[in-house]
Amino acid sequence: MHPLAQLQPDLFWDINLTGLDWNKHKQLIVERVLERGSYKTFRITEEHYGKEVLKNIIRKISYMHPRDISFVKIYFQLQTEDLRCCSTVGP
Repeated sequence: MHPLAQLQPDLFWDINLTGLDWNKHKQLIVERVLERGSYKTFRITEEHYGKEVLKNIIRKISYMHPRDISFVKIYFQLQTEDLRCCSTVGP
């Protein structure tokens, strides 16, 4: 079984899982999990990357739904200005 198979398979409906790598594609994986995944899938992702790595990836996401912004701000104790998607200035 592919390691990513423990995540929700519908998150990667448009991608061949055999070509997806936990490390090379972590930004994509985290974005999909945050945007469309369950809390259980989020926790699996956090267990794999660790809380700090996940937090750093999330800070760099260029777009997040307001619901997801609220969640990550509370979960990771972040400020709005810590998130690239909320920045009025470039990356």
